[in-house]
Amino acid sequence: MITISNLSISFPEKTLFQNFNVSVYPNEKIGLMGKNGCGKSTLLKAVAGTFSDYTGEISVQGKVLYMDQYRTFDARTPYEYYMKIADTPEKEKSARSILKGLGFSEEDWHRDISTFSGGEKTKLHIGRLFVEEPDFLLLDEPTNFLDIESIEFLKELLNKFRGGYIVISHDRDFLRGVCKKFWEINNERVWVFDTDFDHYHIERQRIIETQRRQVANVQREVDRLRTIIDRYKKWGREKFVKQAKSKEKMLEKMLEELENMPNLYLEEEDKKIEIPTPENTGYVVLDVKNVSWENLLRDVNFTVYNGDKIAIVGPNGSGKTTLLKIITNKINYEGNVLVGYNVKMVYLEQFVDQLDLENTVFDEIFEEMLDRPDYVIRAYAGRFGFKGEAVFKSVGELSGGERQILALAKVLLRKPNVLILDEPTNHMDLETVEALEDALKEYRGCVIMVSHDLELIRNVCNRFLTIKSGTIVEVNEPIFYSKERERAEKEKNVDFEERKKLKNQLKSMKRQMEELRTREEELYKTISEIESEMHTHTDYVKLMELMNMKDACERELLSIIEKLDELQLKVSELEGSD
Repeated sequence: MITISNLSISFPEKTLFQNFNVSVYPNEKIGLMGKNGCGKSTLLKAVAGTFSDYTGEISVQGKVLYMDQYRTFDARTPYEYYMKIADTPEKEKSARSILKGLGFSEEDWHRDISTFSGGEKTKLHIGRLFVEEPDFLLLDEPTNFLDIESIEFLKELLNKFRGGYIVISHDRDFLRGVCKKFWEINNERVWVFDTDFDHYHIERQRIIETQRRQVANVQREVDRLRTIIDRYKKWGREKFVKQAKSKEKMLEKMLEELENMPNLYLEEEDKKIEIPTPENTGYVVLDVKNVSWENLLRDVNFTVYNGDKIAIVGPNGSGKTTLLKIITNKINYEGNVLVGYNVKMVYLEQFVDQLDLENTVFDEIFEEMLDRPDYVIRAYAGRFGFKGEAVFKSVGELSGGERQILALAKVLLRKPNVLILDEPTNHMDLETVEALEDALKEYRGCVIMVSHDLELIRNVCNRFLTIKSGTIVEVNEPIFYSKERERAEKEKNVDFEERKKLKNQLKSMKRQMEELRTREEELYKTISEIESEMHTHTDYVKLMELMNMKDACERELLSIIEKLDELQLKVSELEGSD
């Protein structure tokens, strides 16, 4: 159990939240929401015990693990990394199952960890948390850098997990699948919603509407009091002056109430991102023909048509980002990528890398709006959440999500008609993801996007291409590839526990077959002896006894032959699947 009492966290330049009180019970499944920079990660670190600069109390009972606490690996291979904590047969079985479920083949288990990508290392860290069997988990954006298949497996792990957890995520499909309660940090307060993801949004909107009515009512009363006070003062007589002072005290109370009224929004309600209308392209935008790259991609073929919004999906390491770099001519490759008429393509990832850390947000946008006045540049930056003095923050001060948004703001000023996006929602908060989704849905150009965010690609894209065995296959549903791979893996690579069970089954069946064959030989010999004896007897009673014995032996023999046939069929099937 976790008990938080009067918790407040502030920095010299900003108060995150104040006087948070809550009790978290052992099996609660909580989603922690809020805008970038509101204090979500800081709150998790405080609960984990890795951040202590707060007032109030946090009491933790049981074993709590925080996703980010594993900064380095204390083993050379994934198998060694997991076996260091798998101190029981049950944990060893769990470790093997989790490694496989996260997409690591048995060959991967013995690879040097230094050869894995950042996303694969993240998967290893997350999986190990479950092997340790904690009472409570704290997960900060666990789906970042995971492929869709791994996210689905993580959802399964969390749904089977007997303990509780607090998870920060911008992935709506993931949150919908794993969380039953939500906290939101907003306006220096932590709001608690005891409901699932969809009802959290409904309840949130209801609170906002109620608050707006309350603010409007108080504002009307403030305006009425001011009018009355002005009227009393206008007369100037002692009696009216006293009345004015009395009303002024009421006004001060009302203004204080208005200032301290809790509100779910610090800024404007939505962060509307508007994408400039691009010029039209021809009917065929891109024609990818027989493209290959090293051992990763081979004979890739697909065509992008005007207005297409395409999601490219597939496991980590399958070549999704490589394909985007080929399309944008960032790397050498074999084959042809034919670009259609009037295509103006931009690759967002390149713009993120090109941001100057010393520049301010204003400086970066000014580079694309040299002929526009300052107030127009500031207004444009405000569309992307850089309001007021935030426009003068340096790029180096921005979070990863804010840099993505700044890069997108610059990209869109070039009015591209083909947007190439590689995991655009990583490091974004949920509000920004939803704003991005709305903008991409309205965008009149083409989109080619790599993303693990199922809800985003389902809502935006009209085509789904999966990389399978190094080539492209078009599918009707983005999750299809993981189910397909799961079936293929089951047929091709049965894990250790299954093989052990299979081996024991085969051993048992073969032992039964040996015993049955021994009995079969005995019965043949017995029947032969009975038949010989029948030829030497003339006594009717004895002959009937021998005939009954022979019938019983023959019935048992027939049953044995049928069992042997059945067992032989099962053995053949199991040996064929081994």
